[in-house]
Amino acid sequence: MRRQSIDSLKRVRIMSGVERTDNLVMRANLETIQSITGPNGLKSILNYAGLQKYIGNFPPDNDDREIPVEDMRVLDRSLLELFGGNGARALQLRVGREFVRTAIRKRPGIEKAVKLAARLLPENRKMRLVLEKWAEEIEKREPSQLYSPRVELREEEDCFIYTDRDQYASDGIVSQKPACNGYVGIIEYLMEWITGHKHEVEEIQCKAMGSPADVFRISKAHKE
Repeated sequence: MRRQSIDSLKRVRIMSGVERTDNLVMRANLETIQSITGPNGLKSILNYAGLQKYIGNFPPDNDDREIPVEDMRVLDRSLLELFGGNGARALQLRVGREFVRTAIRKRPGIEKAVKLAARLLPENRKMRLVLEKWAEEIEKREPSQLYSPRVELREEEDCFIYTDRDQYASDGIVSQKPACNGYVGIIEYLMEWITGHKHEVEEIQCKAMGSPADVFRISKAHKE
């Protein structure tokens, strides 16, 4: 699709209403930040971000899409401004891991089915299986109005290349470094969960740096 067409669709999407994401996404963010900074630390962050509506008022623990995506963007930007690049990255990685851990725990039927399907597969096939399942979940829960498919998975000899063309973490952000640290944390946890080993996950392209999509490299080799 041509750039002009994409930009036009983005303007239409913005004008058509507020983009929203799951309550669970924001709740996992707030709970994890609070576990690290304490209640007063979280309160200070939310005051700085102008998100006072969440102070003592976490979203319910469900999958309803009631959270404005802009709230997530503002929270991420505030963490970067308050903690700096390295501090924000460590916090966002932990938030991503905690979010997917919670999501898996809440869906024991899905967890059991995926683990059963992967039981006799070699490790590389296990990795591909869970990445495909995650991509399917993203396409189902947050379909893109701009791209079909939104997510693409490509396998190479030593890695998987996972591309998301329309995720919100890097939208409206300008950065000299990759900004989708929470997404990296999600993929890291998924790889460790399905294989029992840590694998290096690196964001090699980011929309916040001017790339057309967010692209992640997942190493097949175990992380030392």
